Amino acid sequence: MRLRSISITALLLIGTAAFAQQAQQAQPGPHPKSQKEVDALRKVQTDQQASNWKQEIQDINSVLEDFSDTEFKPQLLNMAMDASQRLGDYAQTVAWGERVIQNDPNDITARVTVAETMAQHMRDTDLDKDQTAAKVNTYANKALELLKTANTPPQGIPDAQWGDYKKQLEGQAHDSLGLAAAAQKNYPQAIDHYKAALAVFPNPIIMTHLATSYLNNKQYDDAIATDDKILAMGDASASVKQVAQQQKDTATKLKGSK
Repeated sequence: MRLRSISITALLLIGTAAFAQQAQQAQPGPHPKSQKEVDALRKVQTDQQASNWKQEIQDINSVLEDFSDTEFKPQLLNMAMDASQRLGDYAQTVAWGERVIQNDPNDITARVTVAETMAQHMRDTDLDKDQTAAKVNTYANKALELLKTANTPPQGIPDAQWGDYKKQLEGQAHDSLGLAAAAQKNYPQAIDHYKAALAVFPNPIIMTHLATSYLNNKQYDDAIATDDKILAMGDASASVKQVAQQQKDTATKLKGSK
């Protein structure tokens, strides 16, 4: 599950126009301070539009190094985090996400992204799973706390979409907490978090997480019922339904052997 894709396109157009007209003070939002910065930002924009994630990250690094006082730093850090996530680069997603949080401790999207990325890569055999779980809990719980008073959407999210996006953030924060609890084999706690996630953000992937914890907690009827719901969903992908079918088959077999 990927959170929103951050884009500076609209902001760059505003900033470029303001720079060209020498009327930056009259325009809202960040502005480039020179034509060289405009050109560098346009390279990042072109990379994103072409889905050239590796080059986008390289060009973002260049902007941050060459224009250390750029007003676009929050957007660029978020874009690098998003590009790393699209590349499937776990370490870089976390690294960029933590840079976003260092720059803005109240960035909810980054907190959820880092928590989710860490939680998805936890295994119950990891020697450092308790330390990782503690970090997941810190990021996700802080995100949930911030969401309670978050009335203004982050840059790039239209007001009309803010309500649904808040629910997605809340759902994925709880899902991260569930994954961390499951890695620690605390299945009842994981189940509670998955239920909290699904209450605000119904999602077939989170439902498979719930079914897995039901299975591991020997709640076979609950696992089968959850998998049946997934199999009946029209918007669940073929791969998710395949997981649900496998889970159901396993739960049915284990139930029969009791």
